[in-house]
Amino acid sequence: MKPRPRTAPASLALLAVLAAGGLAACGDDDAGTGSAAESTSTPSQDSPEDTSADDGSQEVSTDQVRLRLPEGWESLEAQEALADGEDGALAAIAERLGVPPAQLEATLQDVDLVAVADGGAQGGVLTNVNVLHQPGELPAEQQLAQQLEQFADTTGDVATVDSPVGDVLRADYQLDINGTPGQFEVLLAQVGADVVTITVTSADAADAAEVADLVVSSLEEA
Repeated sequence: MKPRPRTAPASLALLAVLAAGGLAACGDDDAGTGSAAESTSTPSQDSPEDTSADDGSQEVSTDQVRLRLPEGWESLEAQEALADGEDGALAAIAERLGVPPAQLEATLQDVDLVAVADGGAQGGVLTNVNVLHQPGELPAEQQLAQQLEQFADTTGDVATVDSPVGDVLRADYQLDINGTPGQFEVLLAQVGADVVTITVTSADAADAAEVADLVVSSLEEA
């Protein structure tokens, strides 16, 4: 991975920093242990459906896609999980990115799923997956690489990989979150007239890659 200059934030940056920065505040940084259920809100009736399996994974779904995550992860109502609380997390993130808080709030409306790991925050980063869909066409590999270069501290290669839903663009990058280098895997898939973006966040690159592998192998149209 090679260093990249930080420039104007793109929509991918908004989603990634919202999820990582906002959810890190919900985790147990002091102990580094405990379950996500203890540190986050209870899913609402509108939370995406999940079903467990015997292979140590569970299926979660949105209106666009179905995918599998490790068993024990908790699916949350996205707007509730990422909402601005008393600590002003949303406003702080907006200030760091140099965008109006209203722009971040609008981005939240497109987030379909937030799922968090059951191990609590590690090093200030809570392992999580978020899913977003927007109308459009899947970008070329070079276009995605250019978007990542706009905000990531370091980036890896962009590749097209096979999945049950068809071609998926996959890339990894690193972004500093409150002094901790967050590790990200981003997956883009074309589902009908929408591009579905799935972002995996972890403090550990191998952990993020393992979760992304599971998502890619199980990703199907809903």
